[in-house]
Amino acid sequence: MIDPVSNAALAARYDAIPYAALPHPLTHPDRLATVATFLGYAPPAPATCRVLEVGCNDGTNLIPMAVGLPDATFVGCDLSPNAIAAGEATIAALGLTNIRLLRQDLATLDPSLGHFDYIIAHGVYSWVPAHVRDALFALAGRRLSSGGVMFVSFNTLPGCHVRQAAWEMLHHHVDAIEPPRARLDAARAIARLIAEGGQPQHAADEALRAELRAMAERNDSQLMHDDLAQPNDPFYFRDFVGHAARHGLAYLAEAELHTMSAAGISPAARQFLSTLDALGREQYLDFVRLRRFRQSLLRRAEAPAVAALDPAHIGAMHVSADGSLLRAAAAGKVADLARDLDAAAGGGGPARRLLDALVKQAPAAMPVAQARDLLADARESHARPLETVLRDAYVGGVVNLHIHPPQVAAVAGERPIASLLARWQARHAEDITTLIHTRVRIPDPNARRLLTLLDGTRDRAALTAAAAATWPTGAREQAGAFVAHALEQFARLALLQG
Repeated sequence: MIDPVSNAALAARYDAIPYAALPHPLTHPDRLATVATFLGYAPPAPATCRVLEVGCNDGTNLIPMAVGLPDATFVGCDLSPNAIAAGEATIAALGLTNIRLLRQDLATLDPSLGHFDYIIAHGVYSWVPAHVRDALFALAGRRLSSGGVMFVSFNTLPGCHVRQAAWEMLHHHVDAIEPPRARLDAARAIARLIAEGGQPQHAADEALRAELRAMAERNDSQLMHDDLAQPNDPFYFRDFVGHAARHGLAYLAEAELHTMSAAGISPAARQFLSTLDALGREQYLDFVRLRRFRQSLLRRAEAPAVAALDPAHIGAMHVSADGSLLRAAAAGKVADLARDLDAAAGGGGPARRLLDALVKQAPAAMPVAQARDLLADARESHARPLETVLRDAYVGGVVNLHIHPPQVAAVAGERPIASLLARWQARHAEDITTLIHTRVRIPDPNARRLLTLLDGTRDRAALTAAAAATWPTGAREQAGAFVAHALEQFARLALLQG
C-alpha cells in the first residue's frame, strides 16, 4: 500500500483530479518587489529577476510572468508528470526561452540552477509532510539571493480549528474509499448530511455546520486538494516564523499589507496590539481575527530589520486602482473611500480627485509623479501630502503600487495588441490570463476569435472585415459595432497592451 503522504501518492492525486491552477497576482515579482521597496528594502529588479516556483503545477502562474517579463528567468518544479507535460506543451507553443518546468522534488533541485531573487511556494507548506517543509526552507536558505523575497501561503491557526473538525469528519467517512470520484461524491454527501443534521445544541456549533455546507459546494479541485488533502496541517504564525528562523529566514510582511492593519477591530484590541513588538502583534492579530490563511513574505535573516512605512519610498512608483476601488466606483461609493483617506475633505478634495483619476485610467497604472502633477493645483490648506494618502490607500487595499507596472492599455488603439498568451489561450478555452495576472472568462466564441487576431497587424477596419467574414450575410452590418464594443471590453479587462 502506498504511503498517503509520499511523493508518489501526492503526484497520483494531482494526476487523478487535476488542480485548478490560477495565476496568482500576489506572487508576481512586481508585487513582491513593491512590498519590499515599500518597507525600505532594495529588492532585485523584476524586469531581470530570477524566479523559482515550487509546486508550479502546469505553469499557469509562472508562464504569464515569463511572457510579461522576457528578460527575467523562471524555473518551476512539480511532482505531477501530467501537469509538467501540459506546461511544457504550452511553453513550446508560445516559443518561450526564459522558462523551464522540471518534474523534480524540491529537496533534490539541481544546484546548478543557482540562486533566485524570488521564490514562490503557494499551496505547498501546509500540504506536504514535515520533512518536505524542512526541505523547502532549507532550499530557500541556500538559494534565496541577497535582497530576495520568498512567498509562502499556509493554513493558519486559530481560524482553521473549525475547518480541522470538518476535515476530520470527512476523512473518517472517505479514507477507505479509493476511487477519486467516489471519494469526492461521498465527501459531499456526508458534508451535506451533517450540515443539515438538525438544530445545533450550542450557538457555536453553527460555525462548523456552515463550514460543512461550504465544503459540499466546493469544486473538485478545492475539495480534493485542500479539504481532503493529506497532509493538511495548519500552523500558528509563531511556529511558522520559528521554523523559518531555523533556516536563516525572517518574516518580512504579508503579500496583502492591509491584512496587517488593525482596521475593523475594537479600540481595546488596538490599544493592546500597540504594546507588542511586530511579530507579537501579528500573532495576536491572528487571535483577534481568528485568521485561517496567510500569504506571508520572508527575507534572508541577515537582511536589515523591517523599516517603517516611509511615504518617501513611494515617489518613484506607479499607482493603479485596486479592484475594491473599482467596485466602490461602480456602487457610487468612491466618496466613502476618499473620506477614509482624508476626513477633513469630507469625501472630496485631492484624495477624491486622485481616486476618480485612477478609476478613469483603470486598468492602467499612473506614475506617482503624474499623480502629483494632477493634484498640483490643490489649494486646500488641509490637504494631506500625496505620498501619505497613497501609503494609507495602499495599506488599506484601495490602490495598488508598482515597481514594474504592467504594460496595459486603458483604451483600445487603432491597432490593438493582446498578449501572445491571451491570443493562444483564446484559441483553446474560455479562460484568459490578463496583463495584470488575473483570470477572466470570455464565453462568446466570436469575441475569442477576435482576440486571436489582435497581434497589432490589423486596424479596426481589418478587424471588422475579419469578424464579418464569418457571420451570416444579414448580420454583417453589425460587425463594426461588435468590434468596437469587444475592444472596449478587452481594454476594461486588462487584455490589451499599452
